[in-house]
Amino acid sequence: MTQTSTRSSETLSERIYRVLKSRIVAGHLVPGLVIKEADISETMGVGRTPARTALLKLARESLVVKRQGRGFRIPSPRSGSLEIRRPLLEVDAALRDEFGPPALLRDWRHTVFPVVERAVASCLIFGRFQINQTVLAEHFGVSRTIAHEILVNLERVGFVHQEGNSRWYCGQLSLDELKEMYELRWTLEPVALRQAVRAVDIGRLVEIRDRTRELAAQSDWSAETLNDIEAALHVDTVLSCTNRRMSSVLRYCQLPIIVTYGTVARSAANGRLPTGIPETLAEHILILDQLCAGAVDEAAEALGRHIRHGFEFVLPHFTDLPALPGDKLPPYITPV
Repeated sequence: MTQTSTRSSETLSERIYRVLKSRIVAGHLVPGLVIKEADISETMGVGRTPARTALLKLARESLVVKRQGRGFRIPSPRSGSLEIRRPLLEVDAALRDEFGPPALLRDWRHTVFPVVERAVASCLIFGRFQINQTVLAEHFGVSRTIAHEILVNLERVGFVHQEGNSRWYCGQLSLDELKEMYELRWTLEPVALRQAVRAVDIGRLVEIRDRTRELAAQSDWSAETLNDIEAALHVDTVLSCTNRRMSSVLRYCQLPIIVTYGTVARSAANGRLPTGIPETLAEHILILDQLCAGAVDEAAEALGRHIRHGFEFVLPHFTDLPALPGDKLPPYITPV
């Protein structure tokens, strides 16, 4: 096995261990230097759990020793109990370059953030929840700094808020707030669609329409499939508009609503009839048929009507919600 393929299969803790060991052995990280989990976390942009695992492995090889209090120290007979407390990058400026940017650190906006955003959005209608920043960081193996950035970005779009106790919370989405979201959608989405149609490939529109037709012919609709159909029109197509501010506002309004189709599916499982889904699919097909035929204005008008009908369909499912199953919550989100 080549060195490249070996490193590509490393876990994050193994990568941290390998880099720290090489820098210690080479003398770049000097004897007496105190290394803490938090130092590694902030320097390398990783979570504390893989940092702790790497330090314990170094300790088993006597490359570091546990000190009284927090952290480890690089030992040396000459340095005795001398301790050097300086930032890692100040001692070894090339450390971060040697480690390289972890994928999650480099791409967290495209990898971790969408997952957390969707998880939070799916909870908004069910009540009030606390989001644990430390657990979030450990769950994804990122630093607490990145976890904080994720929550700050969610705060900017209104999904979460920080209270006086410095803890993060989300929910509960009220019926008035839901109506406001729908009003923004039926006002702005037709405008956005007129802009977006220039950038969307006609072949993609035909593909979405044909897939929607196939689904409409069925009678068993999963929450995941309905979410995909909704996203194909309202997110992938409409949010291709050229006005980025309008796209941002619409995304904030769309996501909590789109994930309510999961609520509809759970309601059906509890014996509640999921009325409105066939009509919704028929409206999607009409809009896509018009787009494929080049009738953009007609499609935009039909989209506005469709969103108004959607509000009438979703509203009853908000008034008598089933309990949110515990297995639907990630470990960093807990009910208040």
